[in-house]
Amino acid sequence: MRFTPEELGIIQNVFGNNLPLLKLLRKVFLPTYDPKAPLGQIIDLWLTLDLRNLSDTEKLVRIQARNEVILHVENQLQQLQVLSQKTETVEEALARQKKDSSK
Repeated sequence: MRFTPEELGIIQNVFGNNLPLLKLLRKVFLPTYDPKAPLGQIIDLWLTLDLRNLSDTEKLVRIQARNEVILHVENQLQQLQVLSQKTETVEEALARQKKDSSK
């Protein structure tokens, strides 16, 4: 298993029901273009690669690597979101159902 039960508990405590935090992390690691940013402060760090003196193959490799990094970060943020959802034990589900039916 990739995460220990203790690590899963930490993920659930930090990220559980905390969509604003996950959105903030996404903004930090995968910033998007902001048309309202002040003049001179708009930059896409992924586009700062100097590709002028590279072969077509080298350019393609760098662009593919960029896409892979973006995909990896996005997938890891989604995984944190999924893992942060607390799962109900059988006993908790039965107790909740009993409580719901007594109303």
